[in-house]
Amino acid sequence: MTTYDFDLICIGGGSGGIACAKRSATSYGKKVLCIERARLGGTCVNVGCVPKKVMWSAAHIAHTLKHDMEHYGFSTGGEVTLDFPKLKQARDKYVKRLNGIYASGFAKAGVEHVFGEATFVDEHTVKVTDKDGQVANYQAEKILIATGGRPHFPPGEGVEENCISSDGFFDLEDLPKVAVVVGAGYIAVELAGVLNSLGSETHLVVRKGRALREFDPMISEALDKEMVKQGIFIHRNTNGVAKVATDGGNKKNITLHNGDTIYNADVVLMAAGRVPNTEDLCTDCEWAPNTETLHLEKCGVKITPRKYVVVDEYQNTNVENIYALGDVCGVVELTPMAIAAGRRLADRLFSSNPIHATSKVSYEYVPTVVFSHPTIGTCGLTEPKAIE
Repeated sequence: MTTYDFDLICIGGGSGGIACAKRSATSYGKKVLCIERARLGGTCVNVGCVPKKVMWSAAHIAHTLKHDMEHYGFSTGGEVTLDFPKLKQARDKYVKRLNGIYASGFAKAGVEHVFGEATFVDEHTVKVTDKDGQVANYQAEKILIATGGRPHFPPGEGVEENCISSDGFFDLEDLPKVAVVVGAGYIAVELAGVLNSLGSETHLVVRKGRALREFDPMISEALDKEMVKQGIFIHRNTNGVAKVATDGGNKKNITLHNGDTIYNADVVLMAAGRVPNTEDLCTDCEWAPNTETLHLEKCGVKITPRKYVVVDEYQNTNVENIYALGDVCGVVELTPMAIAAGRRLADRLFSSNPIHATSKVSYEYVPTVVFSHPTIGTCGLTEPKAIE
């Protein structure tokens, strides 16, 4: 019988990987290694849900001070100003503390973790290269791919060079006077709402008639009216951005496919979608736009034409001992779903209780929250889907 260094290796220290690693170690006594190339917590903790909610809270306070405070008898006695660098510093400090909490959680659970780029050697072996170039090989009976996703820059002249992503939003040192947000999904409307409430002149560029088209029309239409009412300039039926150019200084001019141009933006934020972190898993695969690390061809894991890892309802890949979950699978790209999938997978793989033999998550009727202004909560079929 072959022996391995670990019972389970989790590639990716985000929500799904952490949940599976800790459940496997604490509930079933398994020896687990988690590999993370950046910061523990993944997208949600570092450049997603958590810092976004901090910014939403700040924007909500700003909105209350501007529009609602006096109706409840409050008065500031003068102008209220925002110290954006102070806000950023406090937010980043909070996120860093959470990184430490995850590390402490691993220690208490008995989960080992290392930082570095992971590369498949074969279906049971992963090579990790740390920031200093030191290389180590680790073997496990089972391996989980939970590498998440990242923002996508659409094609267009000067787009990638002159724009920031939703990740880059959290690197802003100052509040831009004029901000252009490109996208029609929840990330776009959330960040547009934050920027507008904090005081930026905000433009939202959508390809078609309005944002959140996949939501129930009652919701998307109501939000559209509210965004206009709050002062967001919505550029409709643009078919996206054709070109982003600088004016020779720090200002940017954005040419849209419908011929319109937005001038003198300080920041152009692309929120036109996300892609799975699978090209980082393969260097020789013909579908890989980058040649970074993980060598999926070494273990034979299949991906879809859109580069998501192919899994069944139990998170199994086509390779018997390799599994995948979370955003890298592209099913329901939400933190609570990755956490639930990670825990259910650990139960199914390691529990001796027969009830867990078919443990899995349900991806039907998942509640969704959008931290727009105002906020949205929804669950179930939209009216058009129900009619179908």
